Amino acid sequence: MKKVLYLFHHIHHFKKEHEVHHCGGRHKGVGYIIEHCKCGKHRIDKEEANGHDLDENLVKVKFFEKCFEGGWHIESGKII
Repeated sequence: MKKVLYLFHHIHHFKKEHEVHHCGGRHKGVGYIIEHCKCGKHRIDKEEANGHDLDENLVKVKFFEKCFEGGWHIESGKII
């Protein structure tokens, strides 16, 4: 399985530091929320979602492992 977690993160470049953020929640237009869960993974509230690759191309992903806290683990995703 190809790793898909990077499709749902982006990096902010600051003068001396870089910050990695989830592409969910407060970001406009994504339509989903991403949070860390107690399983030690990332959970998303949609069964399918569009992420983006390093060239900012949209990539559709389906998630297969449900989290007991609700939603699906991003780490279980497969590109469709």
